[in-house]
Amino acid sequence: MKKTVEEKPIEKPKKKSWLRKLIVIGAILAVVVALVVAGYMYIDREKRVFKECAIEAGTPLQASDFVRFKRDKRSASFAFGTSKYDVNVPGEYPITIQIGNKTYESKLTVRDTVAPVVAVAPKTTMYGMPLVPDDFIVTMNDQTAVTAEFQVEPDFKKVGEQNVTILFRDLGGNVSTGTTTLRVVGIYPEITKEAGSTRIEVSDFVFAEEQAGLLTPLSDVKMNQPADYTVSFSVDGIRYDSILHLQDTIPPCANGIEYTGFAGYPKEASELVTDLTDATAVTVEYVDEPHFETAGDRDIQIRLTDLGGNEQVVTSHLSLQEDTEPPVISGTKDISVITGQAIAYKNNVTVTDNADPNVTYTVDNSAVDIEKDGVYEVTYSATDAAGNHSEVKIKVTVVYKPYTEDDLWALCDEVLAGIITDGMSEREKAEAIFNWVDWNIKYQGHAEKTSWIQGAYEGIKNRIGDCYNTACACYALYTRAGLENFIISRDPITYAQHFWNAVKIDGKWYHCDALTTREGTRFFMWNSEQMKQYADSHRGYFYYDASQYPVEIP
Repeated sequence: MKKTVEEKPIEKPKKKSWLRKLIVIGAILAVVVALVVAGYMYIDREKRVFKECAIEAGTPLQASDFVRFKRDKRSASFAFGTSKYDVNVPGEYPITIQIGNKTYESKLTVRDTVAPVVAVAPKTTMYGMPLVPDDFIVTMNDQTAVTAEFQVEPDFKKVGEQNVTILFRDLGGNVSTGTTTLRVVGIYPEITKEAGSTRIEVSDFVFAEEQAGLLTPLSDVKMNQPADYTVSFSVDGIRYDSILHLQDTIPPCANGIEYTGFAGYPKEASELVTDLTDATAVTVEYVDEPHFETAGDRDIQIRLTDLGGNEQVVTSHLSLQEDTEPPVISGTKDISVITGQAIAYKNNVTVTDNADPNVTYTVDNSAVDIEKDGVYEVTYSATDAAGNHSEVKIKVTVVYKPYTEDDLWALCDEVLAGIITDGMSEREKAEAIFNWVDWNIKYQGHAEKTSWIQGAYEGIKNRIGDCYNTACACYALYTRAGLENFIISRDPITYAQHFWNAVKIDGKWYHCDALTTREGTRFFMWNSEQMKQYADSHRGYFYYDASQYPVEIP
């Protein structure tokens, strides 16, 4: 039997605890981390952002310019609400920089060490008109604001040329200078004159400038119209504008009057003053309405205002009485006409009134029948502004005409057969008729004007008559020869009535008067301008109212 031998486990040697090692290592790492964190915190607070950033004025600036480490520059920014800064204004500005969720305080210092660079140019000005230093600057370069001042103030009332030095100072206290010239021309920039004074002269504006040329006509200045007028001159090719202040400081002058008139007839305020004088136009108006409709005595105030706004009040006296006198109608007379003849009821009739300057009259001829024999009553009436009324009655006698148109046309045909031939132009026909009447009807001072038929017949038949017979004879002969025409009568009637013809010849209207004057003037185919010129120098011989006729004569 084998002997069983009892095996015992082999004992291994004991090792140190892993937990103890881990604790030791952890303690060491904790100390290291604490040291690193403490060091980084110190570096973060003291080293990540510069305490100060200094720049030259005008240099662009970013938040990264304040950050020390490259790793922080990309995330750096100006903190919201940080102090405002201006790189163009020297000084110190507190700055707050944001990196991640932390902020850091710094300072921006802006310095200006460069003087302004300036170019200046000569200037010209008018006498007494100052310039400022900036007027001389052509170009100026500096990173900060610059002020300019004269080293010595120029004399702007010294005519001629003088040197000018200008000091330029920026916000950093840097100074530069510019030297140029100033020319003062002997022209006043402005003058003042009273309206109504004598005409202005060049010498009122210009002195010590013999070569100054006037660019503005002085006639453009209205000496009775206050205003500011620009008067321009040229000196060495440069234009200078001077201002004339034309003022009106003197009030109008006038005298009131004693006015006696009638109630109910208003007067303009200007009619109740006299001896009105002023250099400018004057407005004349009542201070209070004087009530002309009421009779009685009273003073009235009248205000005078000129273009300068100057006022003067004068007093006039009104003495108004009631108007009880009716208008007076003059020149009426009984009228006799041939049947069918038009009647000029208003010829030589006038109306006047003791108070009403605008009184007119009317004619009631409704009872007259010019186609029927008989005696008719016509009433002329007039009423003035006060209601006073007057009437004048006349009789109109209409009698049967002694000659018929057939009688007249037969008489005309006899005359035309002797003066008109086939192939004649309208002008030749008109002139032949004009000459026949002119040479055959002898003028006498007066003829009855009962009808144009009677006037034409008697003129042609008896070879005698006045301007009415002549015009009627021409009218009949022109008409029978196929020429359009009509009779014109003088208006206004000056010393006597007068008649002549308008004739259409070759498509155009002309004046024809077959009464040749004693000095030999023949009025054949005259235009209206010729007739007017003659009338102007011969007591209105050919004046007429063109609106009363069917065509306008050129």
